[in-house]
Amino acid sequence: MRWGAFSVGVRADGTGFTLLHGDDVWADFELHGLTPAGRFTDDADEVEHGFTLGDASCSVRHTSAEAWTVRWALRAGDPVQGDSRSPAPQAGALGGSLPEPPRLSVQPASGCVAWAWAAGAEGLIAIAPSGRPAPVVGLRLIQGWLQDAGDGFALAPPDLVLPSGRRWVGTLRAELYPSMDAIGARLPAWLAPLELSAGQPWEFREPDHALVVTPPASTRTEGDAVQVIGEPGRAGVTVHSPRGLTSLTVSFAPMLDTVLAAGASWVLRSGAPVTPAGAFVVAEALGRALISQPSAAERLLDDRDWSQDADLLAIATGIVRGQRSGNARMVRTALRRLGMMHPQPGYGRVVMAAWLASLALGEDARQEALGLLSRPSVSPWVALELNVLNLRSQEVSGGSFAGLINALGGDLPGEPVGLDAVRQAQLVGLLQLYPEEWPMAQPAAACATKNSRRLLAAVAASDFRKPDDLAVLAWLALGQSLV
Repeated sequence: MRWGAFSVGVRADGTGFTLLHGDDVWADFELHGLTPAGRFTDDADEVEHGFTLGDASCSVRHTSAEAWTVRWALRAGDPVQGDSRSPAPQAGALGGSLPEPPRLSVQPASGCVAWAWAAGAEGLIAIAPSGRPAPVVGLRLIQGWLQDAGDGFALAPPDLVLPSGRRWVGTLRAELYPSMDAIGARLPAWLAPLELSAGQPWEFREPDHALVVTPPASTRTEGDAVQVIGEPGRAGVTVHSPRGLTSLTVSFAPMLDTVLAAGASWVLRSGAPVTPAGAFVVAEALGRALISQPSAAERLLDDRDWSQDADLLAIATGIVRGQRSGNARMVRTALRRLGMMHPQPGYGRVVMAAWLASLALGEDARQEALGLLSRPSVSPWVALELNVLNLRSQEVSGGSFAGLINALGGDLPGEPVGLDAVRQAQLVGLLQLYPEEWPMAQPAAACATKNSRRLLAAVAASDFRKPDDLAVLAWLALGQSLV
């Protein structure tokens, strides 16, 4: 099914479809929780399939014209009209609660990235290239429901009840945009940025909508705005509008030093084996004078020669320890260890940290560092990191930085698809290396700040209960230390 320079390939049973740009696959989509019941429309610009979902039925229709639309209709108690092959409902089916709602998952192909904001009655999925700014395919929720379900996006509310013969309809409309930020102009006018510094209120100005805030967050009125006040971490806000319920997550991000101090304290009192991420958090907190009992932290770090480890954060810990103690040998050892590793995300920043530490100790590891930064990499973003720290060439790196902004969602609300929190923190640090004199410095800085706040707020809300929290914090701290 053609859609301008793109095409959509729908699987024979309708349970999956693929977005292609020319011959290149951009993303694979998969429908979960539906049992195929046959295809009943197969035209050049329209494809429709029938499914069952427990006692209910569902149709999924793709159409292409100026826009590509995906429409799904859930019906309880009888088959979808026009689908002669949909099985008849079980005797006595009078509608009621559906089983688990159907889900849509998306997997960006190599060379592409995906960003999603799935908040219920409002939502979007954006697919974009990772090596240039455009084109960006933005699928906006026109009606219905789109909610993060962990392994995909729910296409109906979890408590949906359908009387027999009634339908629930949802529609995603795909259009082309020149950038991620351009999609933002199509979002609700009342939607203010969701990533804030701790102590800064989130403001809502829409008198015709209702606002419900999950405690311990609270509200206050300031002029024509309702302000949401929350503790450092995350706050849940539900907007009641004519479209339905939109669930927002507002991030109130503490200062990085505040989270570093808390993370170091957690490592020191937990009694658990110290990981490379935990060691770096303690070492960095020591270097910033954030620990009330530095002697205990020094003893913990002295139990191991971190510069000999094969983990990048462990090597970075050895560099911080060497600089703090005035031990240039530890920094030289770290550089040698880096020379034995293949470049990977964060590699260039650890090399740069070693170079700066050598300068602080009265040595200059320029030649060794430049040699390490000149190494090849098959990973585009690792190559970008090495290039920007070595060549600083806009011609070489500009397109990759635009793709990196795509991966981190520009100024859109939401989260990246398929990137864990540690990789997100690494990419934020990479984006922070964008040179101030280059033309996209402002949007790059805004995108990095948005994602840094979102990640810091998540760590503060978790209070280091998630296994990746220390690594996320370590990479954010390493990135900040170089800018």
